[in-house]
Amino acid sequence: MENVIIKYPETRTVFIDGEDTGMTNTILRIEAGSHTFDLGEPKNYKPSSRKRKVKGTSPVKPIEVIFEKV
Repeated sequence: MENVIIKYPETRTVFIDGEDTGMTNTILRIEAGSHTFDLGEPKNYKPSSRKRKVKGTSPVKPIEVIFEKV
């Protein structure tokens, strides 16, 4: 399993590949591979989604996926 953290100034639901997977600003565990991340509705963030390849992470070195509030 791999580790990612979705950074956003507020607590929001995180969707990975269209599935409700957890909350922002917490470490989430997912399978290795290429994934699409977004924060669902309302779309008051940018970019609208991010695609990242996730591999070679650890709980102390997760991949960060950053969204900005608009």
